[in-house]
Amino acid sequence: MNERKEKIINAEALNIDATLQQISDQLKENETLILDVGNNFYHQADAIYDSLVVKGYSVKKSFRNGRNQIIVNR
Repeated sequence: MNERKEKIINAEALNIDATLQQISDQLKENETLILDVGNNFYHQADAIYDSLVVKGYSVKKSFRNGRNQIIVNR
């Protein structure tokens, strides 16, 4: 079976480079990683989103429970 696994990372306090490295290290084939960016005061969600798109990841922005999230698939 080809099951999708889902992980959530709190990306609100992480800097962008550390977040991108964490995604690269942790995201495996058929996994979904949800980056919980929170209220996005410094527009880090946009910067992370743009960087992931350039690197070829499948990404989608989401807003859930009052928090900004980025959903990343490989």
